[in-house]
Amino acid sequence: MKVIFCEECGGKNIVADEQLEHIDNQPLGCQICGNIISQETIIPHLRASEPINTLHYHLLLIDDDFAHLQLMKTTLEREYTVSIASTGVHGLELAAERKPDLILLDLSMPGIDGYEVCKRLKENPITRKITVIFVSARDDKDDEYKGFTLGAVDYINKPINLQILNARITAQLRLKQLIDQQKKQSDSLIHSLHQDNIQIEQELERLQQDKNNQLALLDLVQDRLVIEDTEARILWANKATRDFCNMRLSDLVGSLRHEVLRDPSFHCKECAVRQEISQRKSTDTRREQKDVSVKVLHVPLFDENEEIKGVAHIIQEQRGVQQHDDGQICQPAESAMKSFIDKNRRAIRDNLATILFGIDAIGSLLRENKDLETVSRPVTKAAEELDYMVCNLLDFKRNDKK
Repeated sequence: MKVIFCEECGGKNIVADEQLEHIDNQPLGCQICGNIISQETIIPHLRASEPINTLHYHLLLIDDDFAHLQLMKTTLEREYTVSIASTGVHGLELAAERKPDLILLDLSMPGIDGYEVCKRLKENPITRKITVIFVSARDDKDDEYKGFTLGAVDYINKPINLQILNARITAQLRLKQLIDQQKKQSDSLIHSLHQDNIQIEQELERLQQDKNNQLALLDLVQDRLVIEDTEARILWANKATRDFCNMRLSDLVGSLRHEVLRDPSFHCKECAVRQEISQRKSTDTRREQKDVSVKVLHVPLFDENEEIKGVAHIIQEQRGVQQHDDGQICQPAESAMKSFIDKNRRAIRDNLATILFGIDAIGSLLRENKDLETVSRPVTKAAEELDYMVCNLLDFKRNDKK
């Protein structure tokens, strides 16, 4: 069995599967209003599920005709939870208190009529979303139009056909059910997106904090560090670089490296701009670096797709070294050696004299033994050469021994 709905009255029709299979040859008539239902009109309304459980829905009937009110209540409460009110004021109070799913509102009532009740319902944030169907004995199109402009969704004339009334109510409640489901899904999606957004913000905050911590550590590095994009525009420079150039970070960021960092120590052999820099004649005053050797490290930076998105330059200075014309670097140890000799000159001379005296004495003993005489000669000769070299080192006059 399938549930289909009539396009004309919105009525609920339960039909056998066989009837739907042969609907092209044998059109169906609506079980409520008799409207002919074709294949085209039922396609959007096919339902594989059972009819909605109407007992979950609460209806409010507002009508000053007590007999008519009781008749509708008796009929409708078989399928719905029903409340009644005989005046517009009482109806507004019950609507705000019980928040029904649908209101059947009589148009002609003493005191506050149906139009005013509907207007107040739509003005109240608590009741503005309640579905309102006007019920009236008037058969005037202007009345029907005015009811729709005030926010009503349907208009039923008296005397009421209870089957059509039930079909209209069912159609509106099913529509409300679909709207509520969509709202629930929408709220769930919004909540999920909100939670995702909170997580993203927290992750971005954590990443920003990690970035700040890393930059703070890099600011402590004594080597100069410059980070730039693929177009050689500076993204960041550490404190050593800023101090070296005597420039603020805001002045460096966004500038081309070779335009602001013109010192030769910033030239990188790996960069495409190196040739342009080396060929350009510059009138800048270059720093003398007689005692400083610079090494530039070129470190590519990759994104998550392993594509180069920038480069880091690390400029390392090695102080206390000299560079010869042939490009080889040696340590100037002469000053350190002179300082050592000046401090230990007398101790070196005294210790050398003691060693030489001992070697001379041993040599005399060895010379008396013919078998050991061949050993004493190279020892004595080595001692004389050592004495000669140390005396030259110490700038002493050496008395040649005969």
